[in-house]
Amino acid sequence: MYNNNFCYVCFFLFIFIIKDALAITLIQKTRIQAKFLASGIACINDYPLTANDIQILKSKVMPDNENANCFVACLFKKIGIMDDMGKMTQAGAREFAKQVFKDDDEPLKKTDELIGQCSSVNANSVSDGDKGCDRARLLFVCLAENAPKVYTITHTKYIKLYGPTTPSNTYNF
Repeated sequence: MYNNNFCYVCFFLFIFIIKDALAITLIQKTRIQAKFLASGIACINDYPLTANDIQILKSKVMPDNENANCFVACLFKKIGIMDDMGKMTQAGAREFAKQVFKDDDEPLKKTDELIGQCSSVNANSVSDGDKGCDRARLLFVCLAENAPKVYTITHTKYIKLYGPTTPSNTYNF
């Protein structure tokens, strides 16, 4: 039912952090995709998204409904960006980034900076408590707004290793 659109949304939810800013390798793309797809299947069963929700998420905007908020919360919890108390966890986000980028320090530092900027969502008052849906919405918005400011167009270490980015050696979003 959700086929490619569902896969795209799951994959997008982490990739929007580095969209148009950081070239990632095919291996890194595959790591992200595998983690999000496995986690997203359970979440979409619990919190179904409409076709309209999917289109809105593709445009880096949170749909204005509880299912979309809770889907994102579920996904963030499953990959470790949020804890069971509905709070963003810097350690969990860093661990997820380490699984993707391995020992590549530059994107890990950028991820730390971005997560640091968005850690303030934990101080915001939310109406759903530990459920985390409201906070996931706040985190999504923060990540979408701040990622372009944090990440740079040039991934220096990648260029040193592989030369300028081209469609044949990277996957740009």
